[in-house]
Amino acid sequence: MRIALGQLNMVWEDKELSLQKAEKLMEQASAQKADILFFPEMSFTGFSMNLAKIGESGEASDTVRQMKELAVRYKMAVGFGWAALPELGQEKGTNRFTLLDKDGQELTEYVKLHPFRYGGEADVYQGGDQLVTVPFCGHRISLFVCYDLRFPEIFQAVSDQSDLMVVIADWPASRADHWLALLKARAIENQSYMAGVNCVGDIDGLSYSGDSSIFDPLGQMIGTLHGQEGIVVCDIGEDAERLRQKFQMKCDRRNDFYIQQYEKIRKVQSL
Repeated sequence: MRIALGQLNMVWEDKELSLQKAEKLMEQASAQKADILFFPEMSFTGFSMNLAKIGESGEASDTVRQMKELAVRYKMAVGFGWAALPELGQEKGTNRFTLLDKDGQELTEYVKLHPFRYGGEADVYQGGDQLVTVPFCGHRISLFVCYDLRFPEIFQAVSDQSDLMVVIADWPASRADHWLALLKARAIENQSYMAGVNCVGDIDGLSYSGDSSIFDPLGQMIGTLHGQEGIVVCDIGEDAERLRQKFQMKCDRRNDFYIQQYEKIRKVQSL
């Protein structure tokens, strides 16, 4: 399977202009025969808390509609992020990661599990309640969004079923070292391919260095792009399965023990 990461310098809160830039990256990825292309978090608006301006209906998203058309045009699956308005009875929106196949059909959708409280996201967006893994081209892809990367438990939870984990993000340059270190760590500890796609440029007063990267199951970086708009293209093989068969680290995990410890901590905290 050949995957591509579209490192985008999106136009702040301007979906139409950002989509025009994204289409150019789709054309490049298609020319390199990528099976699937991923864009950053809130791919065509930037990481905005202005839900009244950028939010879309969860049932009738114009961004999803346009991306379906592009997937068909370039005959390539695509994953992207967008902001959904509150559903009936809810007060907050959701930060979504949608995956379409090359025919424009929705494969799956993930809602960011951990809103970034430090950046005010938790005031506007509510966290999801499901982990998502989907089969694709003989592999199994798990979806995550940005701040999720700092919570290793959820990666462990899907690693029995997943051999490629993808994080879409708007991760500032000031914490780029954390971004790369955590991507590498998640690859090593889950014996999985790890792909992280980030935006790049100066967006709404923050600087983004990109550093979209792919790590193999041993934690070796096999593709990266720093400081410029463009794509990273890598082939994903069967390395994860071979490594897991050879070095059966999962057999030594003590999940029941870990759960017991969490329960003990919760009981103490509730006293």
